[in-house]
Amino acid sequence: PACDVALDRGYISAPLRAAFAAEGCTVHTPPKRGMVDPPAWDPVLYARRHRVENLFSRLKDFARITLRRDKTRRSWMGFAHLAATMINLRTTEFGHRP
Repeated sequence: PACDVALDRGYISAPLRAAFAAEGCTVHTPPKRGMVDPPAWDPVLYARRHRVENLFSRLKDFARITLRRDKTRRSWMGFAHLAATMINLRTTEFGHRP
């Protein structure tokens, strides 16, 4: 089970934090501007969450995945893996600088 949670600023309410704390989770959400008593959070963990969201955004650029045009789950997952591989190759090709 997960023990760390990284959420958007919109999910920083006290009842939600209390619910996660009851489950033994630590919430890492940046505080809203102007909060009187901002909770502690880990910016590094939050940055990783942003990278995952960007990956899902790139996957949704493939209409075949977004619209679920494949008839079977196996076919859809196969193309999802292919799309993720293509995204990874593009990222590593342009992201690596010697």
